[in-house]
Amino acid sequence: MDIVTTFLNGIILEEVYMKQPEGLDDGSGRPCADEEVVGESDRKLFHSMVGLLNYAANHTRPDIAFATSRLASVVSRPSHEQLEAAKRLVPYVSATASVGLEYSGVRQRLQRGAADVKSVVFCDNESAVKLAKNACLHGLTKHIRPKWHWVRRLLDKEVRLEIVKTHEQAADIFTKRLAEADHWKGMKLAGMSVH
Repeated sequence: MDIVTTFLNGIILEEVYMKQPEGLDDGSGRPCADEEVVGESDRKLFHSMVGLLNYAANHTRPDIAFATSRLASVVSRPSHEQLEAAKRLVPYVSATASVGLEYSGVRQRLQRGAADVKSVVFCDNESAVKLAKNACLHGLTKHIRPKWHWVRRLLDKEVRLEIVKTHEQAADIFTKRLAEADHWKGMKLAGMSVH
């Protein structure tokens, strides 16, 4: 049966396996198939671990947000490898229990009143900053609907937009897998400190 057009013939009633693409062979000789998922008891453990990690990531530990979101994306069918990744994340959280967010200057800002405080948005994309600050529409930005230009109205009133160098972007710990040194640097840039 022609695998490329087999869907045209109706529902496939047999298992279909493919050979590993050249260069991606893991050496096991096994055909491509779904990863082996964990059993019911391990799945419940995985759910529990991801739930607790997600709570921590959302409330006090943004440094684990990226890893936790990756684990949460497979919560319905976790593999053994993903269960092991969750088990590695728990000791990290325990070992760094004294790390947390420090909200410096919040009390002073609240005492002055919210009207006096501008939010600062850091962006590592110079083109985006120039587009937000430049009031004239260029030919290359005609596809952007006028309703999305509300950012420009907020500039200098409620928001201050600043360029930050890519290697000094604190948000990277929330969105990327980083080397250990870069992870700790990102935590410091994000205002996390050891108590």
